[in-house]
Amino acid sequence: MLTDTHPDAEALQIELLRTSPTWRKLRMVGQLNQTVRLLVLAGLRSRHPHETPEQLRRRLADLVLGAELAARVCGSQAGEGEEAMLPEPIAVTLEVTDVLEALGIPYVIGGSLASAVHGVVRSTLDADIIADLRMEHAPSLGRMLGDSFYVDVSAIESAILRKDSFNAVHKTTFFKVDVFVSPGRAFEASRFSRRKLQVVDTNPERRLFVSSAEDTILAKLESYRRGQEISERQWSDVLGILKVQGNALDREYLHHWASELNVRELLDKALKESGLD
Repeated sequence: MLTDTHPDAEALQIELLRTSPTWRKLRMVGQLNQTVRLLVLAGLRSRHPHETPEQLRRRLADLVLGAELAARVCGSQAGEGEEAMLPEPIAVTLEVTDVLEALGIPYVIGGSLASAVHGVVRSTLDADIIADLRMEHAPSLGRMLGDSFYVDVSAIESAILRKDSFNAVHKTTFFKVDVFVSPGRAFEASRFSRRKLQVVDTNPERRLFVSSAEDTILAKLESYRRGQEISERQWSDVLGILKVQGNALDREYLHHWASELNVRELLDKALKESGLD
């Protein structure tokens, strides 16, 4: 799976990930993100030595978010200063889930954070949350997120109508939380029923509902297919979960839903590449 790593070293990494607690793996994600952003800032600083920290911060926002979204976020009373820019991604995600819980909205963490919990850790610019949102939630959700996040209530309402997604961008860190409105399929119902509370921080202890390993694999295979099967990251995430989880996976569940979601041949290919078939 890791083309620049000797198989023996990869096997050791997989075993260490298999035995690491969730909070430690998510802390690794935060440290990777912090390292990447510090390196990007160092490069910007060397190329633009006379710019202020706020000007460099805006350049970073352009790189992370794209110029259009960065202009909206940085124009919405974003926080200042590099020292406050880099909390762990899980801290930002917890801000969103705290609001969802306060409003009584069921949610489950998916995407790269879920694959880090169950598979191989990597840096990420966003978190994915699947939420059972209804139209009456939109005003309160926008108001409660508005102090710390750039979020558009009309975008929330549009996402609910279309069963799509909207973005909540943390004003200080530029970390993006993509909130996907549950489309209400049988698969999502199963996914919500199998979500698990995971300890994501220990001081103090905090927990989040995270998608199961099997459901994370299936969702990523669907995303991989929708993206024309060209995303190396999606495919690598799937292989990482398969390798780390190994025989602990519920094969019957995987095969059933892979067939239902029309990704059975992709699952078979992934099982073969990961050495589980």
